[in-house]
Amino acid sequence: MNTKLQVCGGAFLLNAPDPRRVFIPEMFTDEDRLISKTAADFLRQEVIPRLDAIESGDHALMAELMRRAGALGLLGADVPEVYGGLGLRQTTSALIAEKLNPQQSFALTHEAHTVIATLPLLFFGSHVQKSRYLPKLASGEWIGAFALSEANSGSDALALQTRATLSADGKQYMLRGEKMWITNSAFADLFTVFAKVDGRVTVFLVERASPGLSFGKEEHKLGMHGTSTRRVILEDVPVPVENALEVGKGHYAAFCALNMGRFKLEAGAVGGLKSLLAICAAYAKQRKAFGRPIAEYGLIQHKLAEMCARTFALESMVYRLAHDLDLAFDGIDATADDAPERYHRAAEELAIECSVVKVIGSEAYSLFADEAIQIHGGYGYTEEFPVARAWRDQRLLRIGEGANEIVRLAIVNILLRRDRAGRLAVLDAGRKISATLVQSMPPDSTVFDGPVDQLDALAQDVADAALFLLFQANEQLGDGLLEQQEIAAAIADLVCLAYCIQSVAIRCGRLQAGPPPRFQAMLDAAEAVGQWAGEESHRAIRYVLDSLPALDDQVDWRDEPFTGIANLLARLVRRDRSPAELRRSLAAAVLERDGWPF
Repeated sequence: MNTKLQVCGGAFLLNAPDPRRVFIPEMFTDEDRLISKTAADFLRQEVIPRLDAIESGDHALMAELMRRAGALGLLGADVPEVYGGLGLRQTTSALIAEKLNPQQSFALTHEAHTVIATLPLLFFGSHVQKSRYLPKLASGEWIGAFALSEANSGSDALALQTRATLSADGKQYMLRGEKMWITNSAFADLFTVFAKVDGRVTVFLVERASPGLSFGKEEHKLGMHGTSTRRVILEDVPVPVENALEVGKGHYAAFCALNMGRFKLEAGAVGGLKSLLAICAAYAKQRKAFGRPIAEYGLIQHKLAEMCARTFALESMVYRLAHDLDLAFDGIDATADDAPERYHRAAEELAIECSVVKVIGSEAYSLFADEAIQIHGGYGYTEEFPVARAWRDQRLLRIGEGANEIVRLAIVNILLRRDRAGRLAVLDAGRKISATLVQSMPPDSTVFDGPVDQLDALAQDVADAALFLLFQANEQLGDGLLEQQEIAAAIADLVCLAYCIQSVAIRCGRLQAGPPPRFQAMLDAAEAVGQWAGEESHRAIRYVLDSLPALDDQVDWRDEPFTGIANLLARLVRRDRSPAELRRSLAAAVLERDGWPF
């Protein structure tokens, strides 16, 4: 059996992939679109009409909605058919998450069940354990919850204090501890609980009826009012030994679940942003100020265009990653003895990309939920319009599944660990780039063959900058790099931006051979992404350069206006088209289509 993975996580920094191997949303099949429609119809017909009850905290209703979703197959997308699921591709599964997100409380309840509560069992459980529980989870007969966080271990999840002690007769573990922020806790039937056995993190499958298991009161949260979030209290809860996943491997299950959770949350963010765009476009067309619809004003058009462009970028990234996950998981027999090892390798391989989409997606959602309120003015600050709820709900995404600050540090840490392990030669690549960038060079005068060509070049520049600065920071700071968190985070931003630009360039490059309708609007969106990403990259590079000692005893980039570094910085903010004109053009497409123009 060939167990070699078909993808290499982080390799996008070293070499642009073959575009023919990259999935783009325009490749969805009729079957994919039918499943997408099922999810969208369920949201529109079953969830949205019950919005007031959901937001008031009717958890019995939420549990019932989850079971109805299960009856339609919307809970079993990631579960193999042998265990009662649909066994869908990750691209299709992500599409379900996208369509459910416009009601974020239901979407989070769904994600907590289908991803972080279910996947540890699928990835690391035995065939007997999976046969017992996965069919119930896939059908919605049982609802799952993920119990990792504690009062003093949030992003530092493995500092957990919950303990599991083996009984004298060796037949059960006794669990003692307290978990915090546990989604679905009011109605979950099965809890995926993380506890330490002799200091080693282990996963336990704890049924709700277990003696000693109790719950705190509902948390009074800023947003996600429709979700149930309580403390889970374990007071010598007996758990049969057959309900423990492999002892000591719980940290693998935690990290893999969080990777997949980051990916799925941002697939959802694509749908949430598209919904916000439609709401804002409709309001801007009907709201008048100074005798004209506010949609006619440049500053409103700028907001609509930026929202559209950044959503286009996130969509390109999410489905590219989804297909790479499909390639990583391809060929795994979920019933085989080696399934845990292979699932672990596959889910871990794309940890960098899952972290990248988490940073880009959650921060775009946060920015544009805020801009949606601004477009609505005073009405946006009231609960009469949906944008206030969207703003409250999305704020969790920059915290959940790992705070973005920790995720940024993780990106750099994983790159360095993979380099040390001989898996990804990022430091050698950065060393070679450094040899070029510290030499005096004439100013760049490249003429690009269209916006896609320019985006390709920009993606390469940003990737080179990330590798160059990672090498320089590692040379100068060594093991102290991750302690210099501001520097590491700026380098992580460059990694994120390189993946973002490259994903958009590949998508547009594939489409230009046979341009679809409204392709010009896609090019406008892509060019707007390039302008934004170039500015952000310029900021991040300058931050690191200004925070590190001189890069070379002989060359100080600040005193040499024609060094390779200076030219790189100039290229990042090069403009071949007026930013205002570009955004007016894209906003016109948004307004013409009453939202998402593609």
